[in-house]
Amino acid sequence: MTRAKDVDGVSPKGPRRRRKAEESREVILRAARDLFVSEGYEGVSMRKVAERARCAPATIYSFFPGKRRLLHQIWEGVFEDLVNELNSSYAEDPDLEKLCLVYIDFWLDRPDDYRAIFLTQDRPQASDEGYFVDNSQALPGLDVFCTALTEGQDRGDIEPGDPVEMRSVLLCAMHGVALGLITVPEYAWGDSARLKANTVRALVRGVRRTD
Repeated sequence: MTRAKDVDGVSPKGPRRRRKAEESREVILRAARDLFVSEGYEGVSMRKVAERARCAPATIYSFFPGKRRLLHQIWEGVFEDLVNELNSSYAEDPDLEKLCLVYIDFWLDRPDDYRAIFLTQDRPQASDEGYFVDNSQALPGLDVFCTALTEGQDRGDIEPGDPVEMRSVLLCAMHGVALGLITVPEYAWGDSARLKANTVRALVRGVRRTD
């Protein structure tokens, strides 16, 4: 008997199997993210991830060859979400201040992702392994800040200078806000909305032309 196929000529079990695999993969990534946050990189093992995800270690290895690749995949997914939000915001309203606020708010809305990425050191295990920042497909999307700065320079709104260096200044300062509010919430920072707005306003004022 011929097996039934869907309209694309694929067995109905194919899409279901792929969907199930993707669901399993997402469960594993969430479990690993939570463990990296609570126990740090050194405290996490593939077996612990398997126990947290309620699956066999072999299931994890079918998706990820090792712990570091698992960590990098978590980071890649988070940065992909971030870049999508930044691009969507800039397409809707090409304003540098708003773009900076979107960046900060992304991390404040996802504090565990912030901890998993920025409080976990990336450590190559072999000489032929590269760093995440060297191989990420999502990180180049942060060039949207360079785009905003370059377009501002073209309009005469932003001071002349290297937009990559300017972006680094913005990123460092924005991370300072996110780091303080996420990791030291007990400190009397004052109203977080005003803190974000005043910091970003001062940052952007620093790169704007005043003549």
